Amino acid sequence: MIIFIDIARNLFVFFGLLLLASCAQPIKSLSNNKPIISTTTITHTDIIIQAAKTEKLKLSHFLPSSPQDPLLEGIRPADITMAKKMAKQNFERSWKTISLRSRFVRERLLLTLKQLNAPASLQVIPAVESTYNPYALSHAGALGLWQLMPRTARVLGVESNTKHNGRRNISMSTTAAIRYLQKMHQRFNSWPLALAAYNMGPNAVAKRLKKRAWKVTDGLENMPIPTGTRAYVQHIIGLAALLHDATFEFPTPITTRALQVQAPVDLQRLAKLSGMTKNDLFRFNPSLNKSQYLHNSVTIHVPTSQYDTLQHNISQAEPLYINKTIQHGDNLWTIARSYHTSVATIKSLNTHMGRYLRIGQHLKVPAHHFAQNSAAYNPLLSDGYRMRYKVRSGDSLWRIANRFGTTAKAIARVNQISQHHLIRAGDILWVLTRVRPS
Repeated sequence: MIIFIDIARNLFVFFGLLLLASCAQPIKSLSNNKPIISTTTITHTDIIIQAAKTEKLKLSHFLPSSPQDPLLEGIRPADITMAKKMAKQNFERSWKTISLRSRFVRERLLLTLKQLNAPASLQVIPAVESTYNPYALSHAGALGLWQLMPRTARVLGVESNTKHNGRRNISMSTTAAIRYLQKMHQRFNSWPLALAAYNMGPNAVAKRLKKRAWKVTDGLENMPIPTGTRAYVQHIIGLAALLHDATFEFPTPITTRALQVQAPVDLQRLAKLSGMTKNDLFRFNPSLNKSQYLHNSVTIHVPTSQYDTLQHNISQAEPLYINKTIQHGDNLWTIARSYHTSVATIKSLNTHMGRYLRIGQHLKVPAHHFAQNSAAYNPLLSDGYRMRYKVRSGDSLWRIANRFGTTAKAIARVNQISQHHLIRAGDILWVLTRVRPS
């Protein structure tokens, strides 16, 4: 194989010389007007062509792809052209949205790629996986830029707790995803196969390769994988190629610095005091589960340009309001007395609380008694955040809806079932919740 590759490399030189030798007039040099003289005979070229024909090899297989990008290395130009066409067709309309989202998180993503000595072009994978939305949650339960499944995340060491979600953490999830991809690349010795393994699992890829071997010169269209996974690989290869030739470009990411914030703090108030656009602080910090940290300090990433302002305003950003969880025996009068306020004030702060209080319901109240209350959630989570819920004994759609601040009708709709559908303990439901992150 090495002999024929060397022969093929020489072939391109001889093709050019062959054309020169066949011309009636010598071609003038642009620099000194001296004729260029061919020293190679047609017979030599014929021998090379015949060698390629004898081995039944297509000369196009030997055309080099871009050596600067490991993801494109060895892939036939025709495959790259097709992949670029597919990627452009699927992502051209959404690229502006992808680009805007990337500005908040791509600096940390690129830094992680560099630290792990990974190809920079792997930065296109979140564009395919999540359109660069770190809050993206699939119907299967995959979450974050890299769409990690809960079990996979745990195996890869991505941990979550009440303060933050590791699958939404930029550095943590990127490290896990890239190390996994590098492991797959080492196993299959091919980036297209590594990408396929990321999408469908390494054992499934290995099983198919056992039935039909594949190498990159066989072409992306001939990969022995399902159509959906093949398209996934082609989209990534295509975006990498479009990025390589500057057809698509990412904007310059916003540089950030880590800032430790002492509790109690209301991050929404801190952002407002510092002149930040609403919710931008949570776009820089998608791993946060809460917008208030009442008992524990928290480290956040903030724009370098606003670091000093934010640090200066921390002392003024204590919560003005917190959440009171309704318990058995609570009523508006006792709650108002406990929090040194009035029933009218509580009603004005909770315009959608309904006519009756429900156990487990959250009410916004003046900030007192931090130890007895819960913090407000990340506002980008609370707006229709979808989570998997395992049905417990005694549950009904109505009870689940009350627990998560939604309706039985909404749960039925998202799960494509009737409101009168019989649910059993152990069943898995999707719940569009407005009061609790995953």
